[in-house]
Amino acid sequence: MRFKLPFPLPHREDALSGLQDSRPFAFRLSPELEDAFEQSRQSWRLAHYRSSMILAIFIYNAFLLTDYACLRQSFWACLTVRLGIVTPLALLFFFAAPHLGSGLRDALFAFSPIPACVGVLYLWRGSIEWIAAGQAGLFIMMMYSSHAMRPGFRFAGLAIPLLALGDSVYLATSPALNLSVVFLYVSLVWTAAGLSLVVCFGMEQKERSNFLLCRQIEAQNAELVSVNEKLARISMADTLTGIPNRRAFNSEFRAAWERAIRERQPLSVLMMDLDNFKDLNDRYGHAHGDAVLCMVAHTLRDTLRSGGDMVARYGGEEFVALLPNQPLSGAISVANRLCAAVRAASLPATVTGASGRATISIGVASGLPALQNRASELLRYADAALYEAKSLGRDCVYPAQSQH
Repeated sequence: MRFKLPFPLPHREDALSGLQDSRPFAFRLSPELEDAFEQSRQSWRLAHYRSSMILAIFIYNAFLLTDYACLRQSFWACLTVRLGIVTPLALLFFFAAPHLGSGLRDALFAFSPIPACVGVLYLWRGSIEWIAAGQAGLFIMMMYSSHAMRPGFRFAGLAIPLLALGDSVYLATSPALNLSVVFLYVSLVWTAAGLSLVVCFGMEQKERSNFLLCRQIEAQNAELVSVNEKLARISMADTLTGIPNRRAFNSEFRAAWERAIRERQPLSVLMMDLDNFKDLNDRYGHAHGDAVLCMVAHTLRDTLRSGGDMVARYGGEEFVALLPNQPLSGAISVANRLCAAVRAASLPATVTGASGRATISIGVASGLPALQNRASELLRYADAALYEAKSLGRDCVYPAQSQH
């Protein structure tokens, strides 16, 4: 047997429409999603940039030991460039990053390695050996910036080629290098630049894919929450009358019982039965009987006081009402009002020849719940009182003071 929901589920395509371009390497999102994507990665990218910047400053200045060992004659120039120019710029970037807009921040992520790279090229100039060492440092910083700084691809696509172009000019104008060496180094730097761009693109594409996957999961979870809420409402409602069913009443009754114990308040229950319902069904048919049940249910619901009072269909033609913080005298008054309301209501004209009035019998039970008592006893008293009301001729209220 296949279970069918009584309401349509939203289509996944509708819930996820516009999330992702159909191309496998799509890099553009809709403006709304693009803003959401940038917002989602803003905080962690900033934290990642700042931690990477601190590490980069430390590593960059740690090479002062290498400068002292290899470039002792120009060590003071190295000290000035590293600690007097590049490091203050890096610290300025570090403290300015949180206060910039997303576009300027992305540009900062992409272009901040350039001063360090220029500093390395300036310090390790001269002979072909030192230029080769400077190129190695340049490659390391270029790859580190693309991995650690995590610049946005649109800005990395400008900064990394600009850095490679500047280095190519630097190499071409170095008198210590012949044409073949220049060609070798230029080939290497553009290869490193290309690899860095591939890395940047791949990382950002992965971020975007993860973002879209999270959005898809959120959309599916929202669907599940909506479905679960609808199923919960359906499971607690009587399918014929629309009022709460026995399961909903039992749940609310348990909660009201515990609340009454905590707050030392009385609790009353009305057990109600539609009089002569079998005869009505036999005479006019089940369709008319169902209409009468709906009419009675809505009359009871609309007549009850607002607040915590509750009426539910208990089964068949039987209804039950829960009256929190209501003593026996108040519950009897409510029961008489419900009896009068049902008596005054006209039968639904669904069958030609249907006439008369619907009436109900009500058993009332009230008590002060306590830990040593069982909630089911209050229902038993109300049910016994309903039996007495039926035996007294129906269309009446019979009170039973419980022993709680």
